[in-house]
Formats: sequence, C-alpha cells, structure tokens
Amino acid sequence: MDLSRPSSDYLPKGSGGTGARLWKALVLLLLAIFAAAAIGTLGFLGLSQLVPTLEPYVGVIVGLIALIAVLRWISQRFSWIMPWYYLLPAILFLATFTLFPVVLTVVLAFTDYAGIRNGQLNPGSRTDIVAVDPQGARLELSDIASLNCQAARNNCLGIRARVEAAASLEVTGVALEENVLTVAEDLSDAVGVTEVSLELIDIGFRAQFPVTEVVGNTLVLARTPPGEVNLETIEVQVASEVFERQITAIDGNTVTLNEALPEGVEPTSILRYNDFGFVGWANFQTILRRATSSLWPVFVWNILFAVSTVLINTAFGVFIAVLLNNPDLKFRNLYRTLLIIPWALPNIVTIQVWQGFLNSNFGAINRALALLDLPVLDWLNEVWAARAAVLLVNLWLGLPFMMTATLGALSAIPGDLYEAAKIDGAGPLQRFSGVTLPLLRTALVPITLTSFAFNFNNFNIIYLLTDGGPAYEGGISTARGTDILISWAYNEAFRSQGGYAYGLGSAISLLIFFITIAISLINFRVTGALKETSNT
Repeated sequence: MDLSRPSSDYLPKGSGGTGARLWKALVLLLLAIFAAAAIGTLGFLGLSQLVPTLEPYVGVIVGLIALIAVLRWISQRFSWIMPWYYLLPAILFLATFTLFPVVLTVVLAFTDYAGIRNGQLNPGSRTDIVAVDPQGARLELSDIASLNCQAARNNCLGIRARVEAAASLEVTGVALEENVLTVAEDLSDAVGVTEVSLELIDIGFRAQFPVTEVVGNTLVLARTPPGEVNLETIEVQVASEVFERQITAIDGNTVTLNEALPEGVEPTSILRYNDFGFVGWANFQTILRRATSSLWPVFVWNILFAVSTVLINTAFGVFIAVLLNNPDLKFRNLYRTLLIIPWALPNIVTIQVWQGFLNSNFGAINRALALLDLPVLDWLNEVWAARAAVLLVNLWLGLPFMMTATLGALSAIPGDLYEAAKIDGAGPLQRFSGVTLPLLRTALVPITLTSFAFNFNNFNIIYLLTDGGPAYEGGISTARGTDILISWAYNEAFRSQGGYAYGLGSAISLLIFFITIAISLINFRVTGALKETSNT
C-alpha cells in the first residue's frame, strides 16, 4: 500500500457511501474465506490420497496459504479494499465462535445425534455369526441381543454394519522340519498371518497351528505337528476381511443385509455403527409432549427466578447505594470495599461455600437459626426452600454489581437538585421518590434488562448450588424443583440417551433462544428502551 497516495485512490470509484463500500468489502472477504476453505479441503483430500496418515492440520496450512494468495489477487483487482482488510480477523472469529456453533445447533436440533448415536463403529456390539445362507445376504447370529439394537435408531433397521470374515490362502507345502514349514509361495506380503490348517494323515483330520513368525516362504509354527502331514493343500489364515453393509431386516436371530457377501467368504462376526440421522420435528414434538410435566413448570419457575432476582437485587442494590452515597457516612469507603468482595471472588468457589452453609444438618445458617430458637429449614431438599436458597445466594452474588452501577448513576445526579428539594420542604423519602428514582430510571432500565437476560440463563447458580434439585415428590420428569430451562436442557443433553443427546439439547436451546428474544422484545417495548429520544 502506497502511503503517499491520497486516501481517495483506495475508495471504489462510482460507489455509494461508506455503507456500500462496507458491504462490497464484506462480500469480497467472505468469498476469499470460502475459496480458501474449499482449496484447503480439496488440497487435504488430494494429499491424503498420497499420504494416508496425513494430519488434518495440513489442510489448515493449505487453506491459509490459499487465503493469502486469494487476498493478494483481490487487492490487485480492487485496490480500494486494502483498508478494509482489518475486518478479516473479526469475520474469522465471528464465523468460528458464533456462526459455526449456531449453524451446528440448528442442524443438530433436527437430528437424533447422541452419545449412543454418534456415527462411530460400536465395538461393544460385536456378535458372532453361526451360519450364512447360500445367497450370502442372511446371517444367523448367536444372540441378536448382543447387537444392542434397542439403543440404535429404528432398532437397527437401515443402519450400517461391518461384517468381519476370516480370510485364508491356499498354498502348497515344500517341506516340514519339526515346527518350521516351508511353502512354495512367498508370504512376505501377506498381512497378519495367524495360523495354518494342516491335514494330519496319521490322525485323519485337519488341525490348526498358530504361526509365530513368517520369513519369506518359511513359517515358524508354535508347536510341531504330530505324525505325517499332507503338504499338497495348506490353508494359511490371514488378517480378517471386513465388508461394509446395511441391515435391512431382522427376524429373530437372523439379520438380512442390503448386499450379499462375496462367494467363499466365511463371516465370523458382525458389528453395527452408532448411526444417527434426520428426524425432522421429532425433538420439538418430544419437548411439547413433556410440556405439562417438564416444560411449563420449568418455564414458569425460570420467569419467576429471573424476575425475582432482578427485583430483589435492584431493590437491595439501590437501597445500599443510596446509604453509601451519603457523604456524612463514616467508613463508607470501607463498606464499599467489603460489599464488593463477593464480586471479586470466583463464584464457582463461593457457591460451593454457600452450599456448605445451607447444609440441613451441619450448615452455619441452620445452626444460627437453632441458637435463636427459630425453625430450621431443609434448604436443599425441599422445593420452595431450595428456591429461596437460590435467590438468597444470587442476591449475595449480584448485589455488588447492582450497588456499583447505582453508585455510578447517583454520582451523576447534581447536588443542586437535592438542595432545591430541601428548600421546597421535601423530606428524605420525597427527595428519593421525586429526584433520585426518576433520574436513576434511565441508567437502571438497561442494567435491569441485561440482568434479566443473564439470570434467565444463569446456569452456574443452579448447577453448582442445587444441581436443579430437589426432585418433585412422586415426579418422574427430568425437570426438578430449581431447574431452569438451560439446566433442564443440560440434563436432557448430557444425562440421558447415552450421556450426550445433542439433538434434543439443541432443540431445547433453540426454544430457549426464541423465548429469550421474545421476552427481551417485550421488555424493551414495555420500558421504551428502543424508543429514540429527541435531542431538542
């Protein structure tokens, strides 16, 4: 970039204003990123054909090199775009940490992807095959239950399966000296020679002998064959062959494959894949079916929790801030410092400490209540007591923020207004209601709206203090007494269906997103936060 040239030389000729230039730059940068991603992917796929063990980061390197080349080409064609290259890191981070998770969440919401349906091969489902029909498409298994079709989608119908078969080579023997067998063929290229099958002439049947070493056309057996051996036909067992198929039907212990196995193959076992797929609106239908037992109770408590937290924290925060704003209060700086401590400490630690305080048997709070001859509560094992405990701890955590924000707003109120109110004969309560509250409203409205949105999805306080409990008496739902929508989504996604029901969890996340947006818009409309104020 030539700094001696005027900046106008770098602007697009004949374009509109800055907005038009911005959109053109964004389009070109996005095209550059997509082109680099495509080149990196194709480059990795091509190189992996030459080097099968190639690491995936090589594709990233190829993509970065391609991105630099594409950006250079764009700058040569559109010289005005150079000042807009500062947007590139922001676009990359936005795509990586925002757009990609959002798109992935939306896609998974319409699938049954879970820990037990992750698309990977399931080694625990290996089942022995005891017979094969002549056509090679129907397999009789030793026990269909070991295939664990109950956990698979569609009870294994239509899912992928891997059939393992023992492969063998027929060779001609040359000599046998004790346990060293020499054959006519070179077996250096044979993969995984495990054993040989020899016909024992003196005994009258074939027997298998494990192979310990293979050197060219010489095989070292684990033991010496007894008696004379027929060297004309020797079967050498090599590594298992695998055949990828689909299960199309199940009848008792018999499974039918979509394609017959090759002739001469002797399958030994079958494994299934943990396949997942598109299920449409099934996840959302599941959520709505649980609406009475799970969704609505959780949603109502979620609203109550967020609203109560905002009201309680705001009331206490404003009250304490007004007290600490009094210049005649002694040691007010000390009080401010002490009240900010909960904000400075990591809540993952302090919430655990509060959990100990609230212990029904040994907690400090119940001991203090007992000393005062007051009734003790089972704070964490009764629904409403647990909810009160959540609000109490959340007050302790959120008070410093609300107090500090209010102190900042109070410092912006001119003292002359209070002096004028005093002259007019207004008392402390009248000055608070007539001067302080109206002037605090502008500052507190966005703060309370932000606090509501934060507490609506405040996972930490629920998970660390009560873990969503206690359970409702006689309830069988995964939703419990203090669960909010986000913690219920966590329970559904990570504590059911193999531990990772991403599909259902993603669907709940989308519902939470739309509910949060709707509530926020209602709040903005009611409070007038989105209205433009006149400068006159």
